Amino acid sequence: AVVSTQSTGDNDPLVARRHMLCDIKQVKHFISQLGISKVELEDAEVTQILEALVFDGFVVKTHALGEGGKRQVLYSAVKHQPLTSGITRVPCGVCPVIAQCSPEGLVSPASCTYMKEWLDF
Repeated sequence: AVVSTQSTGDNDPLVARRHMLCDIKQVKHFISQLGISKVELEDAEVTQILEALVFDGFVVKTHALGEGGKRQVLYSAVKHQPLTSGITRVPCGVCPVIAQCSPEGLVSPASCTYMKEWLDF
């Protein structure tokens, strides 16, 4: 459940963004539905959790006008790219036959198709 907005049918990025925002009550309901917490959380506790997630960069906090022009605090999750180390970018880092690889072997860096493609990039 997120804040509902009327879609005009066009691809308005502001409307799309608004569909991704949740208020405290909606987050609290979501937590309850998933059964993540064994106890019912108070609004202040959910706010504290969300503020920690904002601080850690996992959630963005915004303000909007709600019903009757009342100021409303809304939250949205941030999609992060998974962190990878440099070795996982090199073909050798994920090669299933790395144990058989040697300069003079059947499998070698000089004859490796993946290494050539990676170096050509």
